[in-house]
Amino acid sequence: MSLEKLTPYERDAWQHSIDVLYAPTRLKVIPAGIRTRVSDAASKFSDVVADVPAAEAMKDVAENVFEGTLALTFQPALRSTRPDAIVKRYAKRHPDVRTLKHVRELSLEDRDAMRPPKFRYAAASAGEGAATALAVTGAEVSRTVKGGTVAAVALGAVAVDSVASMAMMGRTIGAVATRYGYDVGIPEEELFAMGVLSLGMATSVGAKAHALAALSRLAQEMMRQATWKQLNEHLLVQAVAKAYQMLGLRLTHRKLAQTLPYVGIGINAALSAQMTEQTFRRAQAVYRLRVLSEIYDIHPEEWVEASPGDDAERRKGEEQVVDVLEVLEGQRAGHL
Repeated sequence: MSLEKLTPYERDAWQHSIDVLYAPTRLKVIPAGIRTRVSDAASKFSDVVADVPAAEAMKDVAENVFEGTLALTFQPALRSTRPDAIVKRYAKRHPDVRTLKHVRELSLEDRDAMRPPKFRYAAASAGEGAATALAVTGAEVSRTVKGGTVAAVALGAVAVDSVASMAMMGRTIGAVATRYGYDVGIPEEELFAMGVLSLGMATSVGAKAHALAALSRLAQEMMRQATWKQLNEHLLVQAVAKAYQMLGLRLTHRKLAQTLPYVGIGINAALSAQMTEQTFRRAQAVYRLRVLSEIYDIHPEEWVEASPGDDAERRKGEEQVVDVLEVLEGQRAGHL
């Protein structure tokens, strides 16, 4: 169906969401000189860790961290906004609303009125980032990393920081999704939330385009109800776990630079807050596009076609993103 059927409010919301998703990543929180120093430190640290005896064992430890924290940390954070509480809030304005399904029958404008505040999530994330930077600084990584033991401490601290960061981003995504009527407690919505997390972590315009294209394909699959319902729930659960681990390892690698003493406690706190805030904005944009696509039967590929510039494949560049639909297809192929 054509976008022409949208109301003026919805047309503005659609365009604003596209603009948010394709806007350049804001890096003003870090001065240019420090960004260069961070990049150099990241490269240097990665080279050192690769040379440390038992480096592969340390990476295995990091992988195990993410395997063990999905159910203990990320999923509770993602589901921290209770559907029944949201339904009660909606019912105060819309007495006919009794379930999240009823919420999804409301207009985008009605749902926009229930958007969660973003600032408390960013503030909490800043505190988490500062705490982890302090832990790594205490290990004096920059002076003693070649000892191996301290490198393991640093890598462990960064992995823990990544777990905490992902939990905060997950909480943010869950709050947005639930308020728009989507229950992230069910596996298919949890997988979609993982796709939103991948989009939230993307730093370049090309990577964001690639992540959004992946989300678009996933949304297309989910809208084909007959095909989607044939999926085994256990398969979806496995795909969620795999995507979480892949995202966690990717974030850990990126955070190696951010948590070094070269950067400092204040910068890491600001980076954590910025990442949570950008995840909030992108999550809100994606779910608004999804709401309008469902109401007006708009094909999700319009999310990508409406974007400026070249197609996602040509713009994704060197930065890799986790394509949750590819993860799901990989799990499905493994069960054939």
